[in-house]
Amino acid sequence: MKLKEIRDEKGTLSGVLIPADDIMELKESLKTGSKFFDYFDSLQSDRDNEKRKLDQLMLNKLTVAETDEKAAKLTTEIHREAFSKGVPMFYRDERAKAPKEFIRANPDGSEDLVRYDIATRSYSVLRSLLPAGKGYWSKLSIAK
Repeated sequence: MKLKEIRDEKGTLSGVLIPADDIMELKESLKTGSKFFDYFDSLQSDRDNEKRKLDQLMLNKLTVAETDEKAAKLTTEIHREAFSKGVPMFYRDERAKAPKEFIRANPDGSEDLVRYDIATRSYSVLRSLLPAGKGYWSKLSIAK
């Protein structure tokens, strides 16, 4: 088992990292029915279910994991192409609270919180979120 000790800046032990592949081995060394045994049993079961779901074939004959990877690559290419033309891209995450709020990823790598007005079909900037080169999509920025 390959445990890793996690220490704070003073060198005091603050935790132990257990690789997911070693959970089964650890569980087998615990007393059946103990809280730790049940906890690690639950972790192992959840992990197995996640793996099974990711390995499940979809209608496109790819696994869920392969489909996610393909979608991520396509999204990156769409953003790269838009930024190369000076066009911002819009998405939502936890920072966009109201239904009409979006994150605007700008070609310079900055991000703004914007509101979409359906009547005028326009966006208004509510506030700047991140400066140029600091946004999530900044790795694709045209202002490198």
